[in-house]
Amino acid sequence: MFNLNRHAPLSSLSRRTLLRGAGAALALPLLDAMPLAGTAEAADGAAKGPIRLGFTFFPNGCNTDRWFPKTEGAGWELTPTLEPLKALRGDVTVLSGLDQHNAQSLGDGGGDHARNAATYLTGVHPLKSSSDIRAGRSVDQVAADRIGSQTRLPSLELGIDRGRNAGSCDSGYSCAYSNNISWRSPSQPTSKEINPKLAFQRLFGSGGDAVERRLADRKSVLDLVADDAASLTKRVGTTDRRKLDEYFTSVRDVERRIERTLSAPPIEAPEIELPSGVPNELNEHLRLMYDLQALAFQADVTRVTTFMVASAGSNRNYPEVDVKDGHHHLSHHQSNERKLEQIARIDRFLMEHFARFVQKLKETPDGEGNLLDNSLILYGSAIRDGNRHSHADLPLILAGRGGGAVKPGQHRRFGDGTPLNNLFLTMLDAAGATGVEEFGDSTGRVTGLDA
Repeated sequence: MFNLNRHAPLSSLSRRTLLRGAGAALALPLLDAMPLAGTAEAADGAAKGPIRLGFTFFPNGCNTDRWFPKTEGAGWELTPTLEPLKALRGDVTVLSGLDQHNAQSLGDGGGDHARNAATYLTGVHPLKSSSDIRAGRSVDQVAADRIGSQTRLPSLELGIDRGRNAGSCDSGYSCAYSNNISWRSPSQPTSKEINPKLAFQRLFGSGGDAVERRLADRKSVLDLVADDAASLTKRVGTTDRRKLDEYFTSVRDVERRIERTLSAPPIEAPEIELPSGVPNELNEHLRLMYDLQALAFQADVTRVTTFMVASAGSNRNYPEVDVKDGHHHLSHHQSNERKLEQIARIDRFLMEHFARFVQKLKETPDGEGNLLDNSLILYGSAIRDGNRHSHADLPLILAGRGGGAVKPGQHRRFGDGTPLNNLFLTMLDAAGATGVEEFGDSTGRVTGLDA
């Protein structure tokens, strides 16, 4: 059904066309030769890209003085933490005033970090138990229900920390709450993939053993689909040939980096079992997981992703920016300037990686514009300050235009007490995941983002 028909006219080239080979199936980016590909069609017949939704989570709150701009509107100043977004300030929206009320204790006592992750995308107060798990369906899975049938994968869930779902991790809360932000059902988290090789296999492999052998033999997925790729390249126009060349180059680049990860010697760490295939360097791990999301969007393998840059309450240190103390430990800063400075370094380090991802989306053609034009990517947390464990006025960045649903380049401040879940309803609408009237403690949709 999805194989490339070498004899079909280009006008009938399906958006779901796959280049196939032994043990491989490679989706295609949106081409001009796909005017009727299930996406909106412009007046001149050119295809508009579908809308992608991405949700990225970071733990432990932030250094609020270094994060939030003091000015609103288009004239917002670049704070030290947001400075990596300088070249992208016209493509992102800084959001203030949004809350996740159900991350508050509400009589349950401690466990704010677990509630932070469990509530971030669900808007539901989790049941405090180490074994009886009950949260809520997350917005990404609601979107996957409605638009996931249009792609090979309904959604893609990625992370950096493996974590576990059994046992207690935070003041009596199940570890499942701390280690997941995507929930298929109130009692079932959607497990994240932290291994780039396995994530790549989900995107481009049709058989685990075949992918394993291919990577071990240093053979590219592009080698396996070479015949189909060559045939297609001959039949498309100049613009489409350029798009295909850029796409194939990106696929091969990620493959090579995964190969280097697989062949790299493990770091000696006594009494620590290093997971196979996961990069030893955090910088490369973050880059690969962001690049895999960009590839997934570019190939339209999925239109919904979630990404945890660390589990809730993570006590990782960051020698990459000369932070030797654990992140969670630092978040209980008690206004100590030295600790606040180190938190700011972590915040900026993580923002640099997010900015690189957003820039990559902006540089990738899609339909009449680029992937960033046709995306809404939320970066944030459901905890503002790890010291106060506050869950109001959250640190949030929304990247992209959502096909015109958002006019970026501004700092938008919402009225006190506005639920973050109102934003989720607006994002679902923009992606065509319509028919959702309530989510969590939503009170309506946010308005004015397109003005």
